[in-house]
Amino acid sequence: MERNESFAASNLVDVAIHMGWAQVEVYADEIDRVQVLAAGDEASVNDLRIEQNEGVLLVEQPQYGISLNITESHWMQVCVRVPKAWTQKIHINTVGGMLNARGLNGSRIVLDTVSGDMRASRITAGEISLKTIIGDIRADNLTAESLSVRTVSGNVSLDDAAVSKARCTTVSGEPKIKLKGDFTLMDVRSVSGDVTLLTTVRRMSVSMRSISGRVSSDGVELTEDKTAPAVRVTGVSADLKLISAKA
Repeated sequence: MERNESFAASNLVDVAIHMGWAQVEVYADEIDRVQVLAAGDEASVNDLRIEQNEGVLLVEQPQYGISLNITESHWMQVCVRVPKAWTQKIHINTVGGMLNARGLNGSRIVLDTVSGDMRASRITAGEISLKTIIGDIRADNLTAESLSVRTVSGNVSLDDAAVSKARCTTVSGEPKIKLKGDFTLMDVRSVSGDVTLLTTVRRMSVSMRSISGRVSSDGVELTEDKTAPAVRVTGVSADLKLISAKA
């Protein structure tokens, strides 16, 4: 079964998507309305809540959907298309479904999963937040004033992130972060997950500490200048590595 609904983008200030196990894809396209497409078994698609209220477009799977066994005739995929000119908020969260977001613009974009893997590409916003518990995060070409990344055991791979301030926290996940261009602050905290940071900036104010892990840097010129880009990395048993290399 399929559903296809659309809403005037000019009447919206926020798109909020809350899923249980359904897979979610959100991307920008050459359209002037926000479009919601859902495909799946009849019961799951009919139960999907799609409504506009006070400027917020809500796309929501019922809470009981979390416990459904999708191997027993239950399946659903949800696709949301927004205009390329969209500049408002987007908030997407899933429990177990995979989350894929690409080509988005907005004032604040939040992507949140529990066990589902996350893919994010070509996203620009004033603030970007990526969060998982055990799902892995893979992202590239993120542009933001502020970037926040949080996982418990999920691994993190960020490629070509152009940000002013970035913070990443994890327990056992392994963050691998490649920054593009200048930045103000890069703050990473890990318990046991090894951390690798790669940047084209050479001269930095650096503080890296791990209780039992190894700490290393390559190609970095250390400075105490308070106006220089700052890197702050802490770990317990995590190995920490900072690399400066030409683009």
